[in-house]
Amino acid sequence: MKAVVLFSSGLDSLITLHLLRSFGIDVAALNIVTPFHDVSEAAKRRAEMYGFPCYVRQTGEEYVPLVMKPRWGYGTAVNPCIDCRIRMCRMAGELMREIGADFAATGEITGQRPNSQKQHQLLLIDRESGLSGYLLRPLSARVLPPTEVEKRGFIDREKLLGFSGRGRGHLIRLAQSFGVKEIPQPASGCLLCEKTFAPRILDTMKHIPEPTCWDFRILRFGRLLRINESLRCVIARDVKDCRNLARLFEQEDRSASVFLEPENFNGPALLMVGAAAQEHAALAG
Repeated sequence: MKAVVLFSSGLDSLITLHLLRSFGIDVAALNIVTPFHDVSEAAKRRAEMYGFPCYVRQTGEEYVPLVMKPRWGYGTAVNPCIDCRIRMCRMAGELMREIGADFAATGEITGQRPNSQKQHQLLLIDRESGLSGYLLRPLSARVLPPTEVEKRGFIDREKLLGFSGRGRGHLIRLAQSFGVKEIPQPASGCLLCEKTFAPRILDTMKHIPEPTCWDFRILRFGRLLRINESLRCVIARDVKDCRNLARLFEQEDRSASVFLEPENFNGPALLMVGAAAQEHAALAG
């Protein structure tokens, strides 16, 4: 028996990996990178630490309309959590077929996240992802309707758990029983869920009719300054931002842009983005 587990590198999905392995199931972790959330290095490190194979997959341009016009709406910021979860589960289904897995699983717990983990939302995600019946939530399975995974005897339902709500004490104790010593801190990690980041997303959607993933990725690495309707700047905050902006500028799929960095003094790098970026950079120089 083999399963693919959506793995954020967080506590819930880490426990899910351990729990399924304790049933004798061959489990593989799947971490998905979006323009707004990349914990792939932490995911690979934690998976390796406990002997789980870890696959990392990138979202492509299909992620942009998901952010621009989510079918199932936004949460409290510009976060299309349900649409995003459906997409991730579809990617889990693709990996299932690729490696011959029998079902997919997540670390979701009913009622833990109000924007995407109410019981009716979980059932919606099942249906829309194409994994209905073969998407298991082992930590909350006993408060959810039985899946085909359970009905077919892949897993004994009585061995699954019935957690709900936001408490973490019982999860930490369960993790420790599996030998987990490094307990991940709780955090969504996704910038789309951050209300302070939302204005950057809204600015991009307002001024760029057809943005690409690249247009959204650059927002993570500095302060955004809008010059005019067609020109914006991302100003690095530290050395790491400078390096990331330089890396993004080197990509072939970048939007029209100019990368500027000081030559004879210490200061931040700047990425000027827009059709007239070169002209303005020449005037500045």
